[in-house]
Amino acid sequence: MKTIFYLITFICFAIAIIFGGEYLYNANYADNSETTASQKKISNDADNKNVVKTNEAKITENTNSTDQTNSIKSKAKTDNKVIIEKTPPHFSAGFDWSLPPNTQITKNSGLIAEEGHNPAVVNNRFVIVRWDESNPRKGQYNFSKLEATLKRIAPQQALIRLEVNSTCEAPKWALKSLRRTKHKSLIYWDKSYMDLTASYIQNFAKRFAANPQIIGVQLGLADGEFGEAANSCNDYDNKQGWGEFWMSPAERQEVENQFGFSPDVFTQATIANIDIYANAFGVHKNKLAFTNIGTLFTYGEGSDPYNQNLKTIAKYALDKGLGNRDGAIERWMSYTDKIYGSVFTAMPDGSCRLDVDEQYMRNLEGRYWGTENEFYGNKDYVIRDVGPVKNHPYQFMISSLRALQMRRNVMTISNMREINHVDYKTQEFLKYLMLTMGKQYQDTPDAFVLMGERYIAPYRLADQMDASCVNSQKDKVAVRSFGRWLTESPHNTQIENQPALKVQMPKSENYWYQGYYLPEGIDYEYSARSAKQFSFDLNDQLSQSRCKNGCNVEIKATFKDTIKTKLHIQVLEGVSSQIQTMGDNKTKTVTFTVKSELHKQLQDSVLGFDPKTDLILFSENKPIPLILMRINLLDSPVN
Repeated sequence: MKTIFYLITFICFAIAIIFGGEYLYNANYADNSETTASQKKISNDADNKNVVKTNEAKITENTNSTDQTNSIKSKAKTDNKVIIEKTPPHFSAGFDWSLPPNTQITKNSGLIAEEGHNPAVVNNRFVIVRWDESNPRKGQYNFSKLEATLKRIAPQQALIRLEVNSTCEAPKWALKSLRRTKHKSLIYWDKSYMDLTASYIQNFAKRFAANPQIIGVQLGLADGEFGEAANSCNDYDNKQGWGEFWMSPAERQEVENQFGFSPDVFTQATIANIDIYANAFGVHKNKLAFTNIGTLFTYGEGSDPYNQNLKTIAKYALDKGLGNRDGAIERWMSYTDKIYGSVFTAMPDGSCRLDVDEQYMRNLEGRYWGTENEFYGNKDYVIRDVGPVKNHPYQFMISSLRALQMRRNVMTISNMREINHVDYKTQEFLKYLMLTMGKQYQDTPDAFVLMGERYIAPYRLADQMDASCVNSQKDKVAVRSFGRWLTESPHNTQIENQPALKVQMPKSENYWYQGYYLPEGIDYEYSARSAKQFSFDLNDQLSQSRCKNGCNVEIKATFKDTIKTKLHIQVLEGVSSQIQTMGDNKTKTVTFTVKSELHKQLQDSVLGFDPKTDLILFSENKPIPLILMRINLLDSPVN
């Protein structure tokens, strides 16, 4: 009889598999045989290396509670399909910057530095070309020094800065025809300046514009100051101007009074200089990095007409097909103007989500689109401006993620070789940056969103007043998240969801360089948000082009382990296994490995999941402070 009973049971089980198509799952995790076996092994053997990657991880045992099963089924309308996990969830200490193994550096992208940086994480170099050295006599050009440098650094690529803005770097034969300020900045709106530099730029472009080893050439005007003293040209360490196209009020007053400078002259002469470079570089003008497309050319009384005209100049440069290289991304909540593609999305609670205009960014593809992130290390002027070295790993991480969000494909760094942090993993992060800069949705290895709450003075957002979360605020605009191809769903504001992990940026430390945009009376930001569930939306173009047949992905949530709870994720296809936190107050990343289409959106009339939810992270017991959510696309194509 037992034999007949077992035979009938086996036949019924086989029929259920054939016609049911998928295993059922319960509230704790997808109950397939592989996962169940793995979790039983964890219970019996805490050293199972295929399942638990750190001793901190503890996977909960399987329970078959009918009440819990019904509860999870009520949380979202899904097909009740099992997520097939390659491995159950696991923890790693600190941030996890790992990427899919097939990730390659994007052409003409990555990190830039001068001498002394590790080539394993810095793949480009910054090279200066002096006008006096390479054009020593009228009509004679000698770029042998640059050629030797390119040969020496190969296969690394180079960003070039032509030093054509100061008397200290101009050839003696040319100085006879050039006017200059008392601090030795050349008068770039003079016809003589444009005639002399045009010939030089044309000869440079003829030799190097098509060279694939050169990824960018800075186009900077004015800002050539060395100092007023006669011997200041010999004091390069105290050079004050870098051809970055801006003027101090004192310099502007000088050139207005003595050299005929005005807003109209400013506009006309700048456009004329842009044309000189663009015509010389021809089809390679996408390599030209105009050094200021922002909203500030100068400041102080009388500055408004210049700053208004800068918008016209910036639009002209971009419409012409040029790229851009700005600096000071160390102020991570600056660069919020529309010229950078920034979009402020109002959330239901009145806070802002900082997004980007995806179509605008696609129009910039193929151009040099760089920034600088350099104020780090123990030099006195760095500490004076951005605060103590102990803060620099955090500052570098936040500002660099902002650069990625802005789709910067190249970033210049400095003094990062010795900086590291047990949680932020700075040196691993540098490699992550090198591999992720310049990606498009077609080839990106990951998507991320950074959580928290960061504040901007409303007057800094003058051209974003069409966003209700901006124009309704008098004292401060709260930015709750920003990311690249991954965004918070509006549902996050319809549940208890609060800023968490306060980061103090005191006046005694110069507000960590953030005083430019911080509202009055605020010297802090929050680096996380605390909730029991978090909903996210993956960019539709990315998911629909990459995940139509399902994506193998690693979903990585970095959080502060402040309480004991159980975490799991949910997508349309089902839920993941749960994992038990420790409540040890350490920063950790939990990784869920699943397969999902990620563009079939979760909706639920009871809990209010909106149509822009592709992924939900749950904490079973209490809220957790979530810092970063990241998705690795394991099937991402090789570049």
